Amino acid sequence: MKKPLPSPNPLLQPTHQGTLPTTLWIAILAIFSAIGIVLRQLTIPTFSPYVTLTPGFLIPLLTGIVLGPIGGLLCGLFVGISGALWEPILIPLLGNVALGISTGIPTFYRHKLHQTPWIVACIISAIIIGGFLPTFTIEVLVFGVLPIIAAFAASIDAVQAGIWIAIAIILTQGIIEPILSKYSKPNSIPE
Repeated sequence: MKKPLPSPNPLLQPTHQGTLPTTLWIAILAIFSAIGIVLRQLTIPTFSPYVTLTPGFLIPLLTGIVLGPIGGLLCGLFVGISGALWEPILIPLLGNVALGISTGIPTFYRHKLHQTPWIVACIISAIIIGGFLPTFTIEVLVFGVLPIIAAFAASIDAVQAGIWIAIAIILTQGIIEPILSKYSKPNSIPE
């Protein structure tokens, strides 16, 4: 039997459903980034000057799931730049990029995973890679915050990432994937 040819750009959207056409991929990235930039401006301050509660967490996570690691990275970059205009530059910038990558990496391997391990991988990576690590690392290394205080502040971002990833998974499986499945090409990524 003939083996399928590799996708022209397998990093764009390799999932169990297939690969989205490039123009649709770019359109989704633009729309999600614009929504993320708007949502990122809605913030609730916390005890730490470096941590805010925001629905802007949702969009890079969602983009990583829908468009893979490159889409998550790019959306996180756009949303992070918008957040960096009003806050200390590194946390929103690197934090949002980490959020997008954190769900993009498990999504990249989704075609090899069953549904439950993929969901668990997304949740764990979003909480640790997207929520906790960027805030903790930057607060300790750049701003000189005591590690115990930085860990508490980073825990707020970790909990926030956990809440938003649950919402992102529900939105993806309930609304976005049924719509996008009509437009995706069969997956040609070799197993």
